Amino acid sequence: MLVVIATLNGKPERRADITAALAKAAAASRGDAGCLSYSFTVDVEDPDRFISVETWEDKASLDAHFTQPHLAELFGVLGDALEGPADIKTYETSGPLA
Repeated sequence: MLVVIATLNGKPERRADITAALAKAAAASRGDAGCLSYSFTVDVEDPDRFISVETWEDKASLDAHFTQPHLAELFGVLGDALEGPADIKTYETSGPLA
């Protein structure tokens, strides 16, 4: 199982666009084959910092996820809405997360 954690720092004037795009992408991604969970959070001390946490059955499922139209749409919104590049980390776990 893979866990993906992405940290995004948005431009304050684009907060609503980012929030809407992340919510739409999360909902669509939950239907992708191999997606075990997909959610995003907003930092309570910095409302322009978003963290996405995803779990995937395997690398093939994650790779297929990146080819989905809803990800292309998300990246289109994020392209000029972020202060810099997203920090995306992928981890492998040996079992279910508690």
